[in-house]
Amino acid sequence: MREYRVIIEDDVEDYFINLLQFVAGNTTLDFALRYVKSIRQEIERLSYLAPMLPPSKYGIARLYHPEAKTTTIANRKLTVIFHIQGDYVIVDRIMPSSLITN
Repeated sequence: MREYRVIIEDDVEDYFINLLQFVAGNTTLDFALRYVKSIRQEIERLSYLAPMLPPSKYGIARLYHPEAKTTTIANRKLTVIFHIQGDYVIVDRIMPSSLITN
């Protein structure tokens, strides 16, 4: 099985910072750090799962890349938009799944 290197775009890194601050503001810093770490671990699974996923049917995903793919994480609360380029899986965006529509 081929394994890809996962690259996270700067906008997604900013999302993690904002998410960490939001969760820490409503819970504890320790919980927030564990939560963000678990999301990062789910994203890292794309290193081997990405080629098995079909191209996205959502127009919003194709705004980020014409061959974008999507997957849900965090108990289907978040959607990851990504594409494969060479030996890399590039994570373009993470957004609440409730915002994803055709």
